[in-house]
Amino acid sequence: MTATSPHVTRVGSGNRIRRALTSPGGARLTSYVALLGAWFLLAMIEERVPSPPAVAEFLWIELTGGSHGGVLKGEWVEHILVTMERFGLGLLIALVSGVALGIIIGSSRYFYALLNDTLLVFLALPAVIWAFITVIWFGIGWRAPVWTVVLAGAPFVAVNVSHGVQAIGSDLRLMSDSFGVPLAKRIRHLILPAVTGYIFAGFRFAVIIGWNGVLLAEWFGAAEGVGWRTRYWYDANRYQGFVGWILLFIVIIVALDRLVLTPLQRRAFRWRDLGSEAIEFQEALTEETLLPSDEHRS
Repeated sequence: MTATSPHVTRVGSGNRIRRALTSPGGARLTSYVALLGAWFLLAMIEERVPSPPAVAEFLWIELTGGSHGGVLKGEWVEHILVTMERFGLGLLIALVSGVALGIIIGSSRYFYALLNDTLLVFLALPAVIWAFITVIWFGIGWRAPVWTVVLAGAPFVAVNVSHGVQAIGSDLRLMSDSFGVPLAKRIRHLILPAVTGYIFAGFRFAVIIGWNGVLLAEWFGAAEGVGWRTRYWYDANRYQGFVGWILLFIVIIVALDRLVLTPLQRRAFRWRDLGSEAIEFQEALTEETLLPSDEHRS
């Protein structure tokens, strides 16, 4: 038996550690540790910045339904459900209206000239402006957060879909016109499959912008929800509560992206991956069938 050198063992373990640290998972973990360290350092420098243990203590009381010194009881689930209901309704309206508007703008030169510049103006307005406007229009209640999500998110969907429609090959459009394909079938079998990727790209932007918009609208014009809860602790000068609800806000959007949007995107694009494999197989089979082999050439 040959003994393993201690130097070789140290080199092997060092390589494994280096690979782990330079891997995507290691880089992500390093970023989390760096952010946490920066947070600790900032809390030590600035007394108004709550430390991670203080925020963790607040979240524990909040998530277990306790009372924060007689100020306000937890009930965090109710506020999150209210916000998610408003966000979901606004996002649904933004998706449907954005897809419809994108198809109209991308399919017609007239509507492109008529609406494209207006759509870019809507795209340039930040969510905080829409939050102010909707609160002025609708006052305190559920309608301001819902319409903030719609007005902030729909332009992103519409712009991406219109670009996808314009990217459809002219030969396919001419063939549809030549065979007299009805508009409904053309949208279902040609346009929607062609712009699926563009819809998902615009939808993910709408989710992020809309989530910010619902928080801001609830901050300015609501009596319940995540945004109102965040503002409550800010106005009460309890910054650990403010930071705690901001963290919950971030965790929800990250979980929504990783657990819902990413699997849906993979499932929606599965047909494309299978189609590309089938095309490659068909091309390989055609080459083997049509091209002469080396034996025949000789």
